[in-house]
Amino acid sequence: MAVTIRRLEEADEMDGFDCGDAPLNAYLQRHAWINQQKISIGVTYVAVEDAAPRSVLGYFTLAAASAPRDRFPARLVRGLPAYDLPLLLLARLAVDRRFVARGLGHALISEAFRIALRVAGEAGGRGLVTDAYADKAGWYARYGFIELDEAATSATRKMFLDMRTLRRASEPA
Repeated sequence: MAVTIRRLEEADEMDGFDCGDAPLNAYLQRHAWINQQKISIGVTYVAVEDAAPRSVLGYFTLAAASAPRDRFPARLVRGLPAYDLPLLLLARLAVDRRFVARGLGHALISEAFRIALRVAGEAGGRGLVTDAYADKAGWYARYGFIELDEAATSATRKMFLDMRTLRRASEPA
């Protein structure tokens, strides 16, 4: 299966998308396009099969963000100015149930990393943050994300990936 990852387009078919999580489905089907085109608060990227280029198989959304310096472990902010850190937010990431365990999640997060590196290189940014579902925190940790609040008891975990880690990982061996 040949897949392309590109920006969401208005004509994309999203109604059949089902990742098994109602809020993630609803975001894609009702809010992603509006947030991207009309109110400019995030950009959604979709994975589509080349044979059916309008049917969404998976997606992620990126947005600009910032967070107070004191939310981060001292080792990550040592030597930085005492103001909010510029960040990129990985706001959503989901794969349709029919395509789970085929490497699509990896392809999506890899593309998010490429975009994050490009944006940080052009506009600045200390890292990537996400609010991972507690049961998915381990998946994000495999990519280098660390939990910011280890005592979290909510259904989500605030996680951070330092842009320096991404840069090192993207350098040729």
